[in-house]
Amino acid sequence: MTAGLAPGLASVLDLASVLVALDFDGTLAPITPHPEDARPLAGVHQVLRDVRATGAALAVVTGRSVSSLLRVSGFGAIPGIVIYGTHGAERWQAGSLRTAAAPPGLGELRERLPGLVAGIVRDRDVWVEDKSLSLVVHARLTAQPERVLDRLREPVEEAAAAAGLGVRPGREVLEICLPGIDKGTAVRELLGEDRAAVLYAGDDVGDLDAMAEVNAWAERVGRPGLTVAVGAAGGPVAGVADVTVPDPEGLLDLLRRLLGVAWPAWPSGLGSWR
Repeated sequence: MTAGLAPGLASVLDLASVLVALDFDGTLAPITPHPEDARPLAGVHQVLRDVRATGAALAVVTGRSVSSLLRVSGFGAIPGIVIYGTHGAERWQAGSLRTAAAPPGLGELRERLPGLVAGIVRDRDVWVEDKSLSLVVHARLTAQPERVLDRLREPVEEAAAAAGLGVRPGREVLEICLPGIDKGTAVRELLGEDRAAVLYAGDDVGDLDAMAEVNAWAERVGRPGLTVAVGAAGGPVAGVADVTVPDPEGLLDLLRRLLGVAWPAWPSGLGSWR
């Protein structure tokens, strides 16, 4: 846990200077086989509105495109929320969308990738999701997702590199993405020297960059930064985050507790939130 976290959070009375940044899939919504089936947990909208009502800055930093997130979440109705999509390649606030430029090779790879994948793994449960600024190979529906991805990883990485793109691993997926942009990029933009404290919660490998950015900021400015892993104790971010909650319901419970009159003292000791 970040040194001095408990007294630091306890002393933050001006919540308008606090940043709360959250992942979506696996963090505010259960993981689903098809991204379009995901929905926020019951109670998420109210908790996010309550966060904003304190004056805190609120952001959702997701691997989804902004359009996908808005479509399945309804978060566009929450006043003041900032949404970073496609791991930071898109930024949306109050109807205004900023997007990064796509490398020229992305269009060609979009056409080639489904055939490349089908030629290596003849399984109809492997499919490619087009997120406009990224392409995602899904193996979640297969009987052995990790074995499938192991077969695909090298040829997909070679095709991505030839197109000027990178590959980001995720939960039973491989994502072809814009190089040099990740969730840490988004958090870095959100964090300013005037923030009094920051909380970031996520569940997957893509959230590690954001957590590293929070930790670097907290160390640099000497203010509290809290990272929360959502999921099983052996999950991809559990060993890195300050606190682990078992599931999205656990995160909602934690946020409700933090929505007291002021940030309460953090529980002593490390490990899971009970």
